Amino acid sequence: MKWNPRHDPFVEAGYFGYAVRAIAHRQSAASFVPSLEIWDPAHKPGEQLYERLFNEEFVDPDSAIEFATGKGHQIIDKLLEQLVVMDDPVEYVH
Repeated sequence: MKWNPRHDPFVEAGYFGYAVRAIAHRQSAASFVPSLEIWDPAHKPGEQLYERLFNEEFVDPDSAIEFATGKGHQIIDKLLEQLVVMDDPVEYVH
């Protein structure tokens, strides 16, 4: 996904060990479209785990960034729930 940090406001933050970048892409109609990028710093540098451009439009960049950040937290929460289930010991019946 292409974006310009001088033109498109963004926020980068950590969440449970993952790196989250929420971007508000400036549109020609004075609106902003959010996108989201997620990385796991334990992976190879530059390897994204998730990337998405959303269809929603917002009148200000803060709302677009807040929306994308919230979606990022939901995605990471679900991923962590799945990892916890996978880590549960399995009892084998002989």
